[in-house]
Amino acid sequence: MKDYLIFLPLTILYLVIKGTLFPTVPLPDVPLVIVLYVAYNKPSVEGALLAFIIGWLEDALTAGVFGSTSAALVVIFLALHLLSKRMQLSTPLTKAAMAGVFSLAKGGIIYAVLSFTDFDVPFLNYTIFQAIITAAFAPAIIVLISRLTRYLNPHSFKR
Repeated sequence: MKDYLIFLPLTILYLVIKGTLFPTVPLPDVPLVIVLYVAYNKPSVEGALLAFIIGWLEDALTAGVFGSTSAALVVIFLALHLLSKRMQLSTPLTKAAMAGVFSLAKGGIIYAVLSFTDFDVPFLNYTIFQAIITAAFAPAIIVLISRLTRYLNPHSFKR
């Protein structure tokens, strides 16, 4: 579990910056990319727990409905874990495509969960634009995350 501890401060820092400095600017979904990275490189029960914690932090720091993002990220973690057994995410194009697809899936899952509440959720415009931005920046974010994990713990995340 100590391998995953570096992702929590990154997530908190990203969510604080997004919530305070850029609340209306669509940024790439870094928590989703972190979950994709962990699900592909080192899938385990701890990874699913990390996905839940990251989702909970995102709900807490962005005033979301608790559990909606957590559920979405755990489902995405499990789906990518199963998908990674059948396909390689070795090229930047496949990483970008998976980030875009799972960003749409995350938006869809959150929309489905929130549709049972009285919240008015703008799904189409925001979710599609968010998926495009996440897909565009995902390869660069994954490279930065992999370099950071290699720097902080050179013996972990070897595939």
